[in-house]
Amino acid sequence: MFYEFFKNNITQLVNCFPETYKSIEVIDQGDEPSVGSVRLWKYELDGHFITTKEEMIAVNGANKSITWNFLDGDVMNFYRSFQIKLVSVTPIGEGSCLAKWSVNFEKDKGDLPYPTAFMKLLHKISVDLPSKLQKQG
Repeated sequence: MFYEFFKNNITQLVNCFPETYKSIEVIDQGDEPSVGSVRLWKYELDGHFITTKEEMIAVNGANKSITWNFLDGDVMNFYRSFQIKLVSVTPIGEGSCLAKWSVNFEKDKGDLPYPTAFMKLLHKISVDLPSKLQKQG
C-alpha cells in the first residue's frame, strides 16, 4: 500500500498530513499515469511556507522505487539540483514495511545547511503513513 500510495495517490498527502501539506496540484499528467507527471506543492516545513514544482521521473515496480526531481520553487533557491527517491519498500509484517529513501542534492553555495528538514519529514511520513492507510482501507 505504501508504494502504491506514492505512485498513484501522492496528492492525498494533504488529507493524511494536513498540518504539513496545504495543497498538491497536478499540473501535467505526462505520458503515463505517474512518470512525467508534474505537481505544484504548497507545504510547511520547519516553520517555513514552501512552494515547489516537481516531476516524477522514474518508477520501478519491481524494486518499488520512485524518483522525483524538483524543477522550480523555493527549494531551488538553495540547491542547483534536488531529488528525492523512494529507493525501495520491503514488507516486514502485516501492515508494516521498511521504506528506504534518498535525498540527492547539489548546494547552490557551499555554506548552506543539509536538507535535514526534508529527511525528518520523510521519516515522519514513513512511520505514520502505514497506519493512516490501514484506517482508510
